[in-house]
Amino acid sequence: MTSCARASVEEMGRNAIRQEAAEGKDWFTRFTAATDTTNRDLVASRLGELGDNRDPYAFGWDPDGNFHTDHYYREHLTTSGGFWAEHRTVSACVRFEVHLGSVIATSIDCPDGPPFSDDTDEWVVVS
Repeated sequence: MTSCARASVEEMGRNAIRQEAAEGKDWFTRFTAATDTTNRDLVASRLGELGDNRDPYAFGWDPDGNFHTDHYYREHLTTSGGFWAEHRTVSACVRFEVHLGSVIATSIDCPDGPPFSDDTDEWVVVS
């Protein structure tokens, strides 16, 4: 017998953010493979050309020279049901970095201030 139960709006939100982060990690992997990330001017130029939802809100290098980008993901979900519809807004800030030749995704604290401080029901951990 199959179940007709659907995932909760909370779980749908978490899954949506995790999917966005997975796509962001794929983008970061392609970006770092195609760009000499030791050339800081080139990286800044390439990131400046993006202008879309892949655009990180911050980027930099750690003291060991490992490159990273910081991304903000936000999803607002509404279930069907008219007056009884459920609403949920979930967000996450994620850092992608190259460390020892591998791409790592880590949840980080978001900066204070808009859009990061806008109403959010849940901050999703992505690791």
